Amino acid sequence: MSVERTNKMYVWIALGFLLVLPLLYIDFSPKDSIELRKGIAVVRYLSAPRQLNRSAFRSAYPEGRPKQFVKWMFSPVGSSVWPPVEGGGEFSLEEEKMIRKTGMPFLPPGVFLVSDKPDMGKGQQVVVRGDDEHKILVVEGYLNPQDAPVLVKEWGFPLD
Repeated sequence: MSVERTNKMYVWIALGFLLVLPLLYIDFSPKDSIELRKGIAVVRYLSAPRQLNRSAFRSAYPEGRPKQFVKWMFSPVGSSVWPPVEGGGEFSLEEEKMIRKTGMPFLPPGVFLVSDKPDMGKGQQVVVRGDDEHKILVVEGYLNPQDAPVLVKEWGFPLD
């Protein structure tokens, strides 16, 4: 095989790779699933060590166990630090842009955060449970509370 032919082959392989590469970044999940992912991102944000240290959680629960976090998160004090609902009218569009720049996620409209088990009276929801034995938070996303969860995420809970 000649050098010229080999070079052409490499060019075509590179072009093919470049044309296929964008397809790897396309999110084919349904829109509802995207909304649930945003809801899960809110829980991850609230349970991050930085947020826990800035909130009243550590002083209210010095042991800092996952089940205690869930109890605190849905208490009046804990729910007061939840991020706002996206497009909820609490902030202007300009203020929402500024808040997004800080890295704070917004809770999507129509997605509810629920503790421990699905609430049959609500539609799309993110259920947050603490597992003290394994020291993790279990977060499940439901499109319909009567069906199985469409998303399940688990992550270690910082017990510092």
